[in-house]
Amino acid sequence: MENKKSIRNPFPKIAKVFKYEMKHSVRILLPVYAGLVVIALLTGLLFTTLPENDSFSFSFTTNINGVEGALEQASGFLLFLYMVIVIASAVFSAIVVAKRFSNGFLGDEAYLNLTLPVTIGEHLWGRVLSAIVWICIYIITMLISLLAVMIRLWKDLFGNLSQETFTTGLEFIVMVMSFALTLILFTYLINSIGHLSKKHRTFVKLLAVIVVLTVTSRFFGAFNVEYLDNHDKLSMAYIILYNSILSVIYGTATYFILKLKLNLE
Repeated sequence: MENKKSIRNPFPKIAKVFKYEMKHSVRILLPVYAGLVVIALLTGLLFTTLPENDSFSFSFTTNINGVEGALEQASGFLLFLYMVIVIASAVFSAIVVAKRFSNGFLGDEAYLNLTLPVTIGEHLWGRVLSAIVWICIYIITMLISLLAVMIRLWKDLFGNLSQETFTTGLEFIVMVMSFALTLILFTYLINSIGHLSKKHRTFVKLLAVIVVLTVTSRFFGAFNVEYLDNHDKLSMAYIILYNSILSVIYGTATYFILKLKLNLE
């Protein structure tokens, strides 16, 4: 009787890759996010002691008049520090996720990873799911930190919050998530293309960025953007769909490059 090849269940292997990636990145990113929330909370608590006019200054001088002046200077500095950390943490998160991909597929860990009974697709899906989880964690951290900064405005904010505003906010969050995932898969693709070249990899990556972005802009320009600009809801939904399509394209291209052309020499 002829043996039929059994269908493999990929989810246990994907889960193991996901767990491994989260284990290595959590000890790097979690302290950064915790620090962001702490700075936001300190800023919000200082704002509650400001005068009724809610004024504060970004000009950090030594000329401080009384306790209120000191609190104004401190709260202004903390708010500035908070905004810097928000930007830095987003950039740092993208770098960490991209670095994990490079190390796991193209770096020192690649030799060990590719000898495991895990397919390229399972490796890639595990890392993509890890990236999605970190995007969600970052957005949740951002929302918590914003609420912490605006502690004294909670009553005004939530008292006037309409259903339309809430829905628009959710759509905006989904749009940001789709953009972040597209950006991460874009870095996966660029690193994979760069690894195809044995020499001048930096130049090849730069060239790949230019080519991919040019093709992407052509693809985006093929649609009636002016019409979408006049329809905010449709425009936001379109951007989510557009990012989703690009994510599939970038992810699929990365998969086939790694599957057919991966060279660890």
